[in-house]
Amino acid sequence: MKAAAHLQRGAKRVIISNPSADTLMFVMGVNHEKYDNSLKIISSASCTTNCLAPLAKVIDDNFDMVKGLMTTVNAMIATQKTVDVHSVKLQHDSCRAQRNIIFACTGTVKAVAGISMS
Repeated sequence: MKAAAHLQRGAKRVIISNPSADTLMFVMGVNHEKYDNSLKIISSASCTTNCLAPLAKVIDDNFDMVKGLMTTVNAMIATQKTVDVHSVKLQHDSCRAQRNIIFACTGTVKAVAGISMS
């Protein structure tokens, strides 16, 4: 885990600002009370997870959510091209981000599912 390098170089704690499969994730209002001060590395999930998880918790607490579907729209993400270019991988990746809404998969659903809400 890359975050452990910070501990080896003297950091007392590391907070990862994106979802991580290697450490516990905490979202305020969802599972923050489970935080243990002995943890050296934690994840604060992502901005999208921090928006979706509290809403999912309220729905689950009151209506026992079985399945969910989410859609997010970002102005522009780091992997999008800023100019029109040829893309061998995916045709929609060749369109510049400023003029197109381009779908992209994120880890938000897995992250929300990985957060203990009970």
